[in-house]
Amino acid sequence: MIYASTNCLKNPKNVIKVLEIYEKSGIENVELGSVHSYFDIKLLKNFSFNFLIHNYFPPPKKPFTFNLASQKKLIRTKSISLAKKAIDLCCTLESPLYTFHPGFTVDPPDIGKPFPKTNIADRKKSLFTYVESVEEISRYANERGIKIAMEPSVVQKFNLIDGRNELLLFADYPEIKLFFKYLHRTDVGLLLDLGHATVSAYWLNYDKDDFVKKCKKRVSAIHVSNNNGLQDQHKSLTPNCWQILKLKEFKHVPIILETMNLTVEQIKSNINLVSQKIHDT
Repeated sequence: MIYASTNCLKNPKNVIKVLEIYEKSGIENVELGSVHSYFDIKLLKNFSFNFLIHNYFPPPKKPFTFNLASQKKLIRTKSISLAKKAIDLCCTLESPLYTFHPGFTVDPPDIGKPFPKTNIADRKKSLFTYVESVEEISRYANERGIKIAMEPSVVQKFNLIDGRNELLLFADYPEIKLFFKYLHRTDVGLLLDLGHATVSAYWLNYDKDDFVKKCKKRVSAIHVSNNNGLQDQHKSLTPNCWQILKLKEFKHVPIILETMNLTVEQIKSNINLVSQKIHDT
């Protein structure tokens, strides 16, 4: 099934307006994304989409940076609480899957901008904090029949320190493998973002095809968007971009379009392109 993220549309802050536009255009499968302003979640009952929920949703009244690896108790507690609210909303909306971001060794004020490069927590301690958080969320989700999956990080040049990734967890396969080694659960999957894979592979100097191959058995869903290979740009797909050529391997899991700043016509065109590619013989 192919989904459109609510992040895709231009000016997406008001999620209800986004959903009204999607409904009018005939889009049926929707991922509720992470860029929206606070709103009354009861309004979601007015829509009959097939929903998935991603990360920072439902948006809280008082914004904060979601970080399940935070060494600040308040931030970690708020992050776990938001994840549980998302799982509760999955139950209400009959969404089968909640996906969420990896953790960070700092608490950035804004995910899309350069992270602070001071007060960096010990990486191993951050990893174990993240594992503990996910174990708690996983138990909560399992009791309610909801699947969950982690999205590996994207590492961009502005977050490197002397060419090294010290700030973002789970951007390469060895650390993802460590996560699953220490996680005492078998019911957590991966949301594999092919745009992230392209960029992280470049800056961390690994083979993106090999990364996808190693992650494949744990993939619960796919995020797909295009970029220049250097930045996580969330651009429109093209018929022969690397990301779209990978989709046929994942046609049996949800494929979620996560492009940004598009018109609804462009979103539908991208959805059609994905459909054509995964069904090509």
